[in-house]
Formats: sequence, structure tokens, C-alpha cells
Amino acid sequence: MTSYKLEKMSCIGDFPRYFAERQPDKVATIYEDRKMTYAELDKFSSQVANGLIAAGVKPQTRVAYLGKNCDLHTQIQFGAAKANAVLTPVNWRLAGPEVQYIVDHCDATVLFVGPEFAPLIKQIRDQLSKLTQIIALYGAYNDWPDFETWRDAQSTEDPMIPVSGDDIAFQLYTSGTTGRPKGAMLRTEGLFTGFGGVPVDPELLKGTWMETREDDVALLIAPNFHLSGNGNSFLTIRGGGTMLIHPDFDIDRVLSAIEEFKIARAFMVPAMIKFVIDKMKRGECDVSSLRVISYGASPIPLELMREAVEVIGCGFTQIYGMTEIGGGCTLLEPDDHSVEGNERMKSCGKASEPHQIKIANPTTGEEMPPREPGEIWVKTPSIMAGYYKQPEETKKAISDGWYKTGDAGFMDEDGYIYIQDRLKDMIVSGGENIYCAEVESALFDHPAIRDVAVIGVPSEKWGEEVKALVALEPNASLTEEELITFARERIAGFKVPKSVEFRDDLGRNASGKLVKKDLREPYWKGHERRVS
Repeated sequence: MTSYKLEKMSCIGDFPRYFAERQPDKVATIYEDRKMTYAELDKFSSQVANGLIAAGVKPQTRVAYLGKNCDLHTQIQFGAAKANAVLTPVNWRLAGPEVQYIVDHCDATVLFVGPEFAPLIKQIRDQLSKLTQIIALYGAYNDWPDFETWRDAQSTEDPMIPVSGDDIAFQLYTSGTTGRPKGAMLRTEGLFTGFGGVPVDPELLKGTWMETREDDVALLIAPNFHLSGNGNSFLTIRGGGTMLIHPDFDIDRVLSAIEEFKIARAFMVPAMIKFVIDKMKRGECDVSSLRVISYGASPIPLELMREAVEVIGCGFTQIYGMTEIGGGCTLLEPDDHSVEGNERMKSCGKASEPHQIKIANPTTGEEMPPREPGEIWVKTPSIMAGYYKQPEETKKAISDGWYKTGDAGFMDEDGYIYIQDRLKDMIVSGGENIYCAEVESALFDHPAIRDVAVIGVPSEKWGEEVKALVALEPNASLTEEELITFARERIAGFKVPKSVEFRDDLGRNASGKLVKKDLREPYWKGHERRVS
């Protein structure tokens, strides 16, 4: 390997280079029973880069990955960066036609595939005409080479391919809540200002909630096809910490890992936090090593957050962001959380440097006064370069440098942002705007409720009316009439659900989000005009 002195990080491929010089023997990742040092990560990522180059991958060529979280993904992540390729992780929860669409749409020439999904790729292989090579993780499959055999046949010499700030590092596909998924192109420079405005120099993080301490172990459970998965990987490796990787979320395994490895940092969606609280109440775990839990991806009721502060006892930081802006744009820091609960805990915090946020009239773009609702717009250096091969969709999403989030909310006098709902999920009933998140928060206060989703369904009288889909706690009982009475005592009459449907599960996706489109579909089927 070439000997050189890297004074600072300027691209993603520099992360392993930088720490391989300073702490070569420190463990970078732990996966199953394997540990990988920073020196090994640097070497392996160089081999991956050389293998991609040998396979004809030129700078800015797309490379696809279909597999769960693992240490091989980390090697591929940084290997693609060293080759200046564009890594495109594919949602492994998708069906064959959806996987085929993304791999084909992104023009990937190389695909890395995990063992669970190799049979699916074999079935659709004839439809993936742009692929020139498929590499199987954890053992050869079909006529595809085994990853480690392929990797170890490559040179360990770092290719040192030049990378500019405007080069695309990742292409992440949106969840496709409206129409086909869109590939958001995230620039290298943008990723250095995303994820809460994390500075490149780890020394600047000292004394902040984002500091990676010498012995810190962070838990990675968010999926790699989602921005939160990539973001937490970056935060840990960029800070020179150790990342414990889980392939997916399993509450018992997570809690065992927190105890065994003394996990200091983790990112969780609200549903995961609820699982932790329930286990702790039963005295089934010790999470005292946790210093910070970052949370986001979906709204969290105030009562659940207050309970989390009381029961779990660590610092909490809420992050609000989305794929198209390359990470988080707001922070609600630990000091804003309290056991008693407070108004600010209903917010997602204030704009973090260097991001700007305004509440805009969605039609005119005019900035709304404090506490007046509108659409949340974000201007940031980390904004995507656009949607891949979809210029018209890009124009709809970005106006004069502002990204239109599609989220409805307001800003208070101190700059705290309060999200009310997705604009498209807003219910218009009898001319009144009803924000689902507000109704969901009120219903969630009922002790019998484990999960709840509020949607608008057709109404001949009102155009739309409020319906609540509810999952109960184990062994709990609740009637429709009881819940409606409970809601009427807490929110305005026109916001109270007209009907309640009880379900075993509401089917949140891998990011912990309710897929409202799917929940609404059965009720709107056959309606040519869908009021929303």
C-alpha cells in the first residue's frame, strides 16, 4: 500500500485513509463474530475500488447493492467512493419488478447481492441487460463470484481516483409514496454538510452530543438503503469510532448488544424506542451505557418522548431531514428534552448550520409569520443535485434553491419547527383542514393503544372524514365508542374520528414510517376523484 500523509478529509474515500494512518489497529466495525480494523477497512476498500475499475466502472458509474447491513457493505461503501463510483443501495423489501426498475433505471453495471436476495436476482437476471457483473456476498451463487474471493484477487494499492465536490457519491431512491421511486443524487460536498452539519474535523465535535469518544461503540440498525443507515455509518467512521452492525432490527438482539458492547450511541425510530421502554419496564435489560439516542423518520407523541427520557435516561436528539437534502436540517438537542415534558418536545428543533428553513405559502413561496402553518422549505448546501433522469420532477421539488419538503408545519418565535403532517396526507373535511399527526398524537395518549394511523376516507356529506386505524397493546381492550369519546375530550369535534378500525399491525416500512398511501387505498378504490 502507498504510504502518504493525509492531513484532512475531503471526500468519503478519505474516511478510512485518515484513520488508518492515525489508529490502524482500532476496530472500525463489528459484525457477527468478525472485527475489522481501520487498517483493514482501508485495505479492503482499496481492493474493492480496484475490482470495480477492473470491471469497467468509470468515475460516476452507478454500482448497485442489494443486501442487508453487514461489514462487506461498509467495504463496498468506501470502495465505491475510492473509485468515484455512485453507490446505489436497493430497498431489499421490494418485490422483483420494483428491484428490476431501480437497478435498470440507475444504469448500474455492477451489482452486489446478498444471499437472501440472490434467488430473486436470478429470476429477473434476463431483464437486467445493463449489468455486466454480479458479485455474490458470502459465497458464490449461480455463476457469480464470491465477494471475498473477488476482492482478494485485487491489488491493495489505493487507486487515488480524483473526486470533486460536485461528483455524485450516492443515489438513494425515495420510497415512492407517489408513483415510481425517484433516484436522489447526493453530491460529495453536500454529504459533508448534511447529517446535522457535521464538521469534517472530529476535534470540532468534542464537548458536543455528536462527539465520538475513544471507546465509543455505535449501533447501526437502520437499513443501508435509507439515508439514516448511511448517515449513522458516516458519523461513526468519520469520527473514528467503532460501529456494531446488525442486519436488521431485532429488539432482543439489540438490547443484548447494548449490554455486551456498552453501546454509547444509536439511531432509532419512535417504534423502536417504544420497544426499549417496554422491555425496561419489565426489568429485562440494562441500557445504562447509552449516552445519546438520535431519533427521527416519523413523528413521536409527546407522552412517549417524555416517558423515554424518564425510563431510558440518556440524552435524546431529534433529527428532521430527508433524502433530497442529504441528511438532517434540524436538531432538537438533549437540553430541550425533559422528564416533565415541554412544548418544544413537540417540535423537531431548530435549523442546524448551515441549513436555512422557512415556512412558505406552498403556492406563492411567501414566508409565513410565526405560528402560521405552511409548507416547510429548506435551503442547504447539501441539497441533492436532482432526481436521476427526471428533470421535470426536479423542477417541481426545487424552487430558487429551496427544496419543497411536502411537510406542513409552522415555526415559533424562537425558530423551533413544528411538523403537522405531510401536505398530501392532510384531510379536508367540510372545508376544514385536519392534520393527521395531531389526531394521532391525541389518540396515542390512550394507554390501550400501541400504534395508530389516521387517514381520510370518502364521505358523501363532508368529502372526506377522519378514520383511525388502531393496534392495541397485548391483552388490552377498547371499543370504537370508548376511543371516540376519549378523543372528543382532547381535540375539536371536527377532528374526532368518525370511525375506528382495529388491526393487529399497521405495517410500518423499514424506516418506521406509516405508508399512508397503502392504508388509504382500499377505501378510495373506485373513486375517480380522491379528495386529500
